[in-house]
Amino acid sequence: MIIGNKAGKVGLGVAKGLDVAQAVEKSTRVAKKNLIEVPIVKDTIPFESFAKFGAAKILLRPQKKGRGVIAGGTVRVICNLAGIKNISSKMLGRTSNKLNNAKATIKALENLGKSVRVKK
Repeated sequence: MIIGNKAGKVGLGVAKGLDVAQAVEKSTRVAKKNLIEVPIVKDTIPFESFAKFGAAKILLRPQKKGRGVIAGGTVRVICNLAGIKNISSKMLGRTSNKLNNAKATIKALENLGKSVRVKK
């Protein structure tokens, strides 16, 4: 489950339950606990970021205004929920595992928040 407020906060949660409704409820609760703050500068990310989770490798790059979200699958969903309007991404890993791709994307966005550099 991925949740976001489209204003710089996004979270990922995974949980099991006896039925689908219970699993969705639990994973939503976990996602709310794991919210991260994404630095957004002029509708994009401030600088390039790379992250690896398992076999998934994700590269996120900032884009100029008007380019849109150039990303596929899980990365596109996470970027839209985070409120990033202009970004380019590349899945460099050989896996198509959506959960690992999502975790790598969240990790790449976390790296942005840890060391915010100001572009001149």
